[in-house]
Amino acid sequence: MREAVHLDYSACENTSLISCFSFDTALSNTALELNCSDSGRLVGGRSLCSGSLQIRDQSLNQSWAGVCEGALGRRGAEVLCRELGCGTPFLQGALSPLGQTFHCEGNESALMDCPRTRTRTSPEACPALNLTCDEPLRLLGGASRCEGNVEVKYSDEWRPVSTLFDPWDLEAVAVVCRDMDCGTVVSTGKKRNSTQRYGWIVSSACVKTAAVRDCIQDDDPHAEDMDLVCSGEV
Repeated sequence: MREAVHLDYSACENTSLISCFSFDTALSNTALELNCSDSGRLVGGRSLCSGSLQIRDQSLNQSWAGVCEGALGRRGAEVLCRELGCGTPFLQGALSPLGQTFHCEGNESALMDCPRTRTRTSPEACPALNLTCDEPLRLLGGASRCEGNVEVKYSDEWRPVSTLFDPWDLEAVAVVCRDMDCGTVVSTGKKRNSTQRYGWIVSSACVKTAAVRDCIQDDDPHAEDMDLVCSGEV
């Protein structure tokens, strides 16, 4: 157990991480773990799990470059989403079984591990490949995938979202329904966790502008689970 340095999302300015630091004498057994990809990323979306695909490797002098639409098939999209710590990819017209640049088997750990066909087409001369992966969210214990206890995956571990120290308002809860393509909020409630599982403390203010996973602040040994019912798949 050590004294903690917390990240205060409301204090963050531009891209400077130091502006987000706040010091606390409270003890914490939770360490921040980063999942970085040095070869592929999605930019311009709401979170790390959506946006336009960019890659970099030695042939690009380690600079980032866009990828043309149609260069990625379903297996390649699955590899990239997994590399970024996201869920499965949404099937889109941009995922083409023909004319692919990346030829993935699906078991690669990173997109740049897949064999590639070199293309002479400049990324600036073609539509960009846009991809959306599922956010690492789920609702458990309900009658369908759109109702139940809210859980989020972080550092390869699923835990319930705890609202004990940071209650969520309706605007924040609606983010979960939207990110899971489950429509709008029908009802929400909370209940004491009886399983002795740790929960994730997630900033209710942060989720209104960022992905739920990106708003985790700490873990909570006395989790108070959030129960949610959304209107259904859209």
